[in-house]
Amino acid sequence: MDYNILVNKDNPLPRAHIPNNLVDATSKYKDNILIDQKAKEAFDKLKEEATKNGYQIDIESGYRDYDYQEKIYNRLLEEKGFTYAVTRIAEPGKSEHQTGLAIDFCVYRDDKCYIENDIKDLEETLWVHQNAHKYGFILRYPEGKEDITKYDYEPWHVRYVGSLAEYLHTNNLTLEEYYDKKIN
Repeated sequence: MDYNILVNKDNPLPRAHIPNNLVDATSKYKDNILIDQKAKEAFDKLKEEATKNGYQIDIESGYRDYDYQEKIYNRLLEEKGFTYAVTRIAEPGKSEHQTGLAIDFCVYRDDKCYIENDIKDLEETLWVHQNAHKYGFILRYPEGKEDITKYDYEPWHVRYVGSLAEYLHTNNLTLEEYYDKKIN
């Protein structure tokens, strides 16, 4: 598995792409969430460290196959229109979730679960953003980089890139910027 793979609007995966090392994320958010085995091991360590710091995080979404991504993309397109959907959800084949390396995390506090934009201003989210790189994750769609990633800021979406995470974090680079720098 190429943990540094760039999947985006310009670099799609084939419809038939299914990672061969998916495991159950064992999330309390919901059953049957699959993610890459190394990503799970790393997220478990991140989650354990978060718990030691008094924060409760978990996995809300992981691997999505092409057909499932197509279903949720089409639903959002129908409900909100193209202009809204194009910056908020990946078309089928262009979603990092199809790699099994992308994780949407959620936050538990006060006996409630917070997801997506509800976690934007929570201290748990800030903690994850400041520490995810230590466990091989990057914030995939950071604030202020929307013109580069072509997606709105997603404080809940982290991506496992392994040892590359430290470099990207230290240099404040997205995967797109890393590949652009690598090519030029």
